[in-house]
Amino acid sequence: MKKLDQKEARSLFEEVLGKRISDASWYRLKPVFGDNFPLIKQNVTWLAEIKKQLPKCDLRLVPVVNSVKVANELIAGKESKITGKELLELFDQHQITIHPNTLTKWFKPLNGFRQTRVYELKELYPVILAAHTYKLRSEIEKAPELFIQAS
Repeated sequence: MKKLDQKEARSLFEEVLGKRISDASWYRLKPVFGDNFPLIKQNVTWLAEIKKQLPKCDLRLVPVVNSVKVANELIAGKESKITGKELLELFDQHQITIHPNTLTKWFKPLNGFRQTRVYELKELYPVILAAHTYKLRSEIEKAPELFIQAS
């Protein structure tokens, strides 16, 4: 895969995002691309798609990027359709506990959640991504408590 130069990468990122990214934001985002995550077209496009879906998400946090990778793997490893009940079981397998009100909020764009309804995995991508970032945030919030108890 051909590495992009900074100008090409930024232009591609802005094109996929659908708006201009400030110089400061791009400067902060550049270090995300390294040996494990090279500056290639696929990675730049992928990161811009994440930013489009989760605009408030700080992409510099490696766990967030890993969370998105896990979400992609979950989708890739399954059939193209899944029921609501199967999705909840999948969340349980990954120790993701979601309050019913939160689940309702996430499924609002999909006209609500039902365990018996069959969903396309493509349409569930934002929900799966939100679930993993939700778990990540709760783990980060618990981390100081664990540190205080250990000392």
